[in-house]
Amino acid sequence: MKMENQDKDWLMDGIEEFLRLLEDGGWHRIEDLASRLGWADSRARRLAEFLSEHGLVHYRRSDDSAKIDLELLDLLRET
Repeated sequence: MKMENQDKDWLMDGIEEFLRLLEDGGWHRIEDLASRLGWADSRARRLAEFLSEHGLVHYRRSDDSAKIDLELLDLLRET
């Protein structure tokens, strides 16, 4: 998925909040994440896809869910 700069800015606004919801290391439905963040499902899905493309999360289209990459999780726990 190729994104324009304005799209990246829009997605980056909530990246920290999004990742914090994934810190338990489990799979989370996009619908649930979006609800907790007060976002549209499409925004949460686009961010999950973007982060997945960069190896920070795993995104499963089959059940529309995401989980944090374990290496990133370890790094976040160290800080």
